[in-house]
Amino acid sequence: MKKINILLPLFILVSCANVQPTYVSETPAQNPKVIVKEVVKYKSKDVGSVKAYTINNMDKLELHYHQKHFDFWVKYFTEKERDLFLRYVNNGARYRNVIEKIMRSHGIPEDLFFVGLIESGYNTFIKSKAAAVGPWQFIKATGIRYKLRVDSYVDERTHIIKSTEAAAQYFKDLYNIFGSWELALVAYNKGEYGIIRAIRKGKTRDYMKLVSRKLIPTETIYYVPKVAAVREIYNNPGKYGMKITESKDSPFEKVKQLNVKGSFDLYKLARAQGVDLKTLKVLNPDLKRKWVKVQRRHTQSIFLPSSEFTDYDSLAEYETRKYINIASNSSDKKSSGFYKVRRGDNLSIIANRLGVRVTDLKRINGIRGSKILVGQRLKYQTKGDIVTHKVARGDNLIDIARKYGVTVSNIKTLNNLKGNRIFIGQRLKVSTTRVPSSVAYKKYRVRRGDNLTAIARKFNTSIGTIKKVNDISGSALYAGQVIKVPSEG
Repeated sequence: MKKINILLPLFILVSCANVQPTYVSETPAQNPKVIVKEVVKYKSKDVGSVKAYTINNMDKLELHYHQKHFDFWVKYFTEKERDLFLRYVNNGARYRNVIEKIMRSHGIPEDLFFVGLIESGYNTFIKSKAAAVGPWQFIKATGIRYKLRVDSYVDERTHIIKSTEAAAQYFKDLYNIFGSWELALVAYNKGEYGIIRAIRKGKTRDYMKLVSRKLIPTETIYYVPKVAAVREIYNNPGKYGMKITESKDSPFEKVKQLNVKGSFDLYKLARAQGVDLKTLKVLNPDLKRKWVKVQRRHTQSIFLPSSEFTDYDSLAEYETRKYINIASNSSDKKSSGFYKVRRGDNLSIIANRLGVRVTDLKRINGIRGSKILVGQRLKYQTKGDIVTHKVARGDNLIDIARKYGVTVSNIKTLNNLKGNRIFIGQRLKVSTTRVPSSVAYKKYRVRRGDNLTAIARKFNTSIGTIKKVNDISGSALYAGQVIKVPSEG
């Protein structure tokens, strides 16, 4: 019965991915690197009754290990490989805030940041002999298992946000299988099945007992104290005569995510979004080519700088997933649907709800006068971007409508909502035909040499917004032309 209890969650974890078991641990960390602060120290003589943790301990990285192993790594990192340690810490400082926020959003210890330090030193492009790639050293099968795109065009294992989301989910799965962070970490290093075999042979989930009986390979036994040692040094650098660089500002801390429909050219994408190509590449290191192929009915997520976002919890909480198609002019994109006439409706009310013109409603539906019938189905077509808004805690229809410059009725109609009740995580379609009313604009006189890209960059806005506000269909401007731009640039 115990065997079944151990194997069942692992079977679910692996079978859901439809791939063979993946041994992340078999991609050896290139050189000893940095890792987590220990909370509980076990001396050699203390090997004994360590109970498996319950789910309530999931957010605390409490580690047990032999003191002599811990001391070995402390000495190694503070003496023999001192410069290596400092280099890894300096690399990691750029990503620490981002990684810790993602870990917290998943309800797991933010100290797992240090696992990435010992795995890769936060060299996001590092590749092991076993073909493990990125900060978390995922092999291809593991990356795909956790929904990362890995092919000749894109390798999301190298993207700090995308790969950390995958790593966080993997850590959660391992913890749920093994019940303690020690076993979760050695499974990350050794592979799930290697630890399962050790548990079956030893007939215990007690990590320290498995270690004392030498059921866990020697190189894997050193993994947990290595994490603890690195955390100890990082949190108490003065004790070891070291100075740790504070976390640096990261370009990934203020970003927005777009899902691009259809294959695209990086240069054209940068120009369309009003950002320079270098910035686009920095925020999207997972894009391996200048031209990115996207399969039909799929999208490719990319990140752009955004002054709007100062914090985030996880990928699922990032701002609106705005779908764009580089092949077409976004201001000409249309979305159609049907509206069922209700009692008290007239064409003016319906047009206002849908964000369209009465004349368009009449033209599309072949209406000559203004008479409509209750229950009649009217076809409509909105011109503009259709945005998918994911409802966050505290959201309500009024605030969402105000954010996008539309009416509550418009949102309810597009999403077939009868009441005003919405729930966290719900995805709402919003037509952004109108310019948000909360944005203030001022006049700008076009100068010789100006173009839409330069103006958009100057006023911290997008080309699409400028074209929409000024009803510009093409891209031509002329010197002396007066246009509206955001007053806060």
